[in-house]
Amino acid sequence: MSLRRPIYALSIFIILVIFVLALSQTFPFTLKSFKQGGQRREVPLLTTGKPEGCLFCHEEKVEEKAHAREMLGCSSCHLGNPLTVDYRAAHKGVVRNPSDLRIVHRTCGQANCHPQDLNKVKNNLMTTNHGIIARLLKVFGEEAILKEHPNIRVGDLYHLKTSSLAIDYFKKLCGSCHLFLEKGRLPDFLAEKGGGCSACHLVGKIADLKTRKLHPRLSAKIPLDRCVLCHNRSGRIGFTYQGLYEDEQSGEGEVTFIDGRKLRRIEPDVHYKAGLHCIDCHTRDEVMGNGTFYRNIEEALQVDCEACHVRKGLTKAGTRLANIVEREGKVFQKGKLDEKWHVVKAPSKDCKDRFHKRLSCTACHAKYVPQCYGCHVRHDPRERHLDKILGKETKGLWEEHESYRRIDEPTLAVKKEKIVVVTPG
Repeated sequence: MSLRRPIYALSIFIILVIFVLALSQTFPFTLKSFKQGGQRREVPLLTTGKPEGCLFCHEEKVEEKAHAREMLGCSSCHLGNPLTVDYRAAHKGVVRNPSDLRIVHRTCGQANCHPQDLNKVKNNLMTTNHGIIARLLKVFGEEAILKEHPNIRVGDLYHLKTSSLAIDYFKKLCGSCHLFLEKGRLPDFLAEKGGGCSACHLVGKIADLKTRKLHPRLSAKIPLDRCVLCHNRSGRIGFTYQGLYEDEQSGEGEVTFIDGRKLRRIEPDVHYKAGLHCIDCHTRDEVMGNGTFYRNIEEALQVDCEACHVRKGLTKAGTRLANIVEREGKVFQKGKLDEKWHVVKAPSKDCKDRFHKRLSCTACHAKYVPQCYGCHVRHDPRERHLDKILGKETKGLWEEHESYRRIDEPTLAVKKEKIVVVTPG
């Protein structure tokens, strides 16, 4: 027994030595400094006092205060191991885009950051695209898929095995405009799209960041051009609002859009002239979601013309717009980007006339609407087309065609007893 005790104690000692040596490799600067190239260097500390080894190498300038490098470092968002200067160990588990919705629960959605937004964003229409997918399934006569997957969303298409033409059409022609898309996965201008939170909050182009030692800047002041990256087809409202018109088959025009389409200049919307961006009207709950799984955009919209011009800052949902105030009998709106104050005009007495009761505001005030006639699509199962969901070319080419396109006086229709503007095509 007396011989076993020293051997047992020696074994414990050896195990402890090995453990300490291994620990020193993983956490080499427990004493606030370490040796590199024969010189002792101080370990970078965050404002919280936490050591952040990433900052030894990563000196990119961060042009914002909310995510300042001296406060958050790198690992708070990008994960990895900040307690080592070994390259491989430090970059194990690192994520390039912390706002990617596949891992956002570990980054932006963690307890001390934005956990309240996680469920909201994952259920909003820009993430699910449910309305578009459901409509296509109905148009193609494939309601059976909708019955089997009543809450179908973009995320499902990454693993859903189906020969559906509607789904294939979506993946080829619509699949780049959703938050679930991995940023940078698709080529050319498509690389700017998607990426979860960064799809909207990332200011500037990815291509520009590669040529400058600059960290991407995140902002709550989202400019119009971020929205128009996606909202530039269908009704072309992103173009018309700022006074741009896509001519027939992207013909002649003095403005070239990011995807190469030629645009002609026309008179912009009065709100654009006043300097208002999309987020000046559309609310946080509309854009980011409120946690509810909406089936189409009509269900999700909370703001209409009356919210500002009649109800003085009250949405259809009954929530108060923070940037609308009433002072001395006048209503003012504060721009969210430039913080300028704008006078909100009240409707004229003609708008309240009983003969105009069924008229929507746009029925009279919309000057013109882009209109497409003879629109149809052609499918060639022999050719190949880039699948924006899978990120590779697959069989089945889709092409859109039209007879002619015009910018003209609005076409009116009746919807739920209300006369509204519609966009043919």
